[in-house]
Amino acid sequence: MPQREFDITIAPDGSVEIHVQGYKGKSCLEAMKIFEQAVGEIKLQRETSEFYEPDEQVQFNLENKGRR
Repeated sequence: MPQREFDITIAPDGSVEIHVQGYKGKSCLEAMKIFEQAVGEIKLQRETSEFYEPDEQVQFNLENKGRR
């Protein structure tokens, strides 16, 4: 399974920048939907070279385990 990375930066003004690595093709857009639900509307999107590679199938399994 390929390694996937999310680099998340929260600026002092509250803006959030997320850099996604390890997704081929448009599958990264599915990953970004998860973050969009958490932090709000995406205002700017820049594609990397991975975006233009052939698409891959990605499945997400989200569990809410609650806080302790």
